[in-house]
Amino acid sequence: MKIIRASVPAKAILFGEHFVVYGKRALATAINRRLEVVVSSREKSGYHVKIANIPTFGLQLNLEHEKVGREAYLYKDYDNASKAIAYVKKTIDYLEENYEIGGKGVELEINSEIPLSAGLGSSAATCVATIAALKEYFDVATDLEGIRKDAHSVEKAVQGNASPVDTAISTYGGYVLVEDAEVKRLPLAELDLIVGTIGSIPLSMDITKTAEISLKTKTIVEAVKARRESFSSIFGHIFDAADELTAQALIALERKDFATLGALMNVNHGLLDAIGVVPRRLSELVKRSQESGALGAKVTGAGGLDAMGGVGSVLVLPGEQKDRIKVALEMAGALALDVKTGETGLKVEQFV
Repeated sequence: MKIIRASVPAKAILFGEHFVVYGKRALATAINRRLEVVVSSREKSGYHVKIANIPTFGLQLNLEHEKVGREAYLYKDYDNASKAIAYVKKTIDYLEENYEIGGKGVELEINSEIPLSAGLGSSAATCVATIAALKEYFDVATDLEGIRKDAHSVEKAVQGNASPVDTAISTYGGYVLVEDAEVKRLPLAELDLIVGTIGSIPLSMDITKTAEISLKTKTIVEAVKARRESFSSIFGHIFDAADELTAQALIALERKDFATLGALMNVNHGLLDAIGVVPRRLSELVKRSQESGALGAKVTGAGGLDAMGGVGSVLVLPGEQKDRIKVALEMAGALALDVKTGETGLKVEQFV
């Protein structure tokens, strides 16, 4: 039996999240937490999707055609459960529409070390790994850039708008700079960081709320767009400042000037707060990190919303106070993770 395993890293945006959607620069890195998709055959037609161990979240669905029948495990409400894995379903739909994929039964299992809806690129990782695994399984010729472009198309279809940062990191790993709509790989030094994550999704949560949170990025991106349209001149200055900040941060990172890099992280956090993507709980994590001696701290990824429980992550450059900062984050109710930057990108393996 042919078995394909595709593995990709999580991502952390160091500078430029949200602003990159509007053509500004962003700097991101792969971190050493991974998601894998394993594809194998099954006797029945259609796709059986098992999401095994995304932290604090589990779900199994049978994505067969309606005339064959519907099965949902864990949740009885198939329609809302499908929304909770919108990226998986959209990836399958996209591949069937654009490539010669389908026609036989597929077992698809996702195993992840990446917290869901935490700003660490779980959706992009899912898209990239699923596309890579299915293309390999169905013998569709491809390359890394083709996989990245396909995954970015899926993210845009689900979110309505999406930057190319997450899918680039999931595909290539290392560091990437997005500039003038181009993705550039950079040979930068490894950093030791802390990620403080609030929330993930508990199994006891109502499935309708789960579905809403799993599409949190789309909701936040749309809210930023609406604010930008209402305050276009003010937001123009904020976005320009964010662009220059990313350029200065890249210089600091190349020089290994970590004091300046941390200070710029603090400024970036302030800009994200100004555009409305910093909920109270994530703001508290940043403040506690700074007070505990961090060189810098900021929200990373899409951010969060108080209405959705403040789910999201902060990125901390700890300096010499790593243990103290981790204790402070944990006391504030966060999952504190040691991470390293520059992780390897997409890996695809075949077993027979």
